[in-house]
Amino acid sequence: MRSISKQLLMTMAFGVLLPIPAIADNADLQQLQKRIEDLEKQRPAEEKSSNWVLNSEAMQFYGQLRVSVDNHSGDWKAGTKGTSIVSNASRIGVKGAIPSGLLDSSVIYLGEVRYESTDAVDGTAGKQLEFREGYAGLASPTWGKIRLGRLDTAYKTTLTELDPWGDNAPESRSGGRQGSSELHASYFNNAADYVTPEFVKGLTGSAWYASEFDNAANSFHNTTTLKTFTGGSASGLGVKYSIGPFFIGADYINLDADKITKTGLTNANGWQIGSRYKIKDFSVAAFYEDTVDLGLGKNIYINGIYKLGKARLIAAYGTNKDGSVYSNDKYINLSLGGKYDLDKKSELFAAYNTRQNDTKNTEENTITIGLNAKFGY
Repeated sequence: MRSISKQLLMTMAFGVLLPIPAIADNADLQQLQKRIEDLEKQRPAEEKSSNWVLNSEAMQFYGQLRVSVDNHSGDWKAGTKGTSIVSNASRIGVKGAIPSGLLDSSVIYLGEVRYESTDAVDGTAGKQLEFREGYAGLASPTWGKIRLGRLDTAYKTTLTELDPWGDNAPESRSGGRQGSSELHASYFNNAADYVTPEFVKGLTGSAWYASEFDNAANSFHNTTTLKTFTGGSASGLGVKYSIGPFFIGADYINLDADKITKTGLTNANGWQIGSRYKIKDFSVAAFYEDTVDLGLGKNIYINGIYKLGKARLIAAYGTNKDGSVYSNDKYINLSLGGKYDLDKKSELFAAYNTRQNDTKNTEENTITIGLNAKFGY
């Protein structure tokens, strides 16, 4: 009814603008009707980003319930060996984009919470609810994107492009010793970032900064190891190039905390470079990270993925060495597994992962079988 009323009003408006003899002409009537239909088709597109309807562009509700059966064997510490049902960073969130009225920009926002889906309190998250990422900002196709909040910075998203096991046992960042450092886990607090529009097709740049008040007890990053950096600031620069089957990312990071309470960590800088190339149903990725001066060591990570229908077969290898926070031990990680795509982005998975301390001749082995159920993406 609303649509018909709009058509009648538009018809009356066009009737005032067009001479009466012209309206009597059949060709003009057809042209007028076509203009009305075109306007009606445009209306939903124009209103889409400002219409606060669930799962519209303005307000998208989404989430993941990620569960698995994990068996740990080898030299795991007491309380972590054996078999359990595990939550792998299950989450819910809301995000959106609405016109800002400022040139061609949109207001963008996101708020995401991790929840413990398999245990009341003492599960993998260590708590029932945990804030993950949140921000507000502006995005424009002309001048880029700026965000303020708790952020997934460019230093982390380079690896996200390469590792298919994020938030599951074989992920390269697990414990900071499976091929990438803990800098790729969790988020940077009290942060701002800027991502450029494309300089040339496929090429973008980024800069970010996180800061705590002077001598604050809070950390700018809260993974197990890095939460011991308190006060001060962190910053980074990066570039990414993605075109067709090829991706490459390079990043620089600097940590400058007021206080560090864990032995083996120091204020310093680090860098990384990673790349992926796809050839039909096969892809290969390689990653190198140098965070020795920070105390997190040198990391190498490579993987190969073969797509077979809805299935992906994944093999990965990672190393960590010269990390003073890990007593300069050398770690070697191997994983073999696969994923099977279900509806949209949901997937079944199974994998075997082994992390070996080559220096102390110990190992931690995991067999994981589970489901990542995703909605609203």
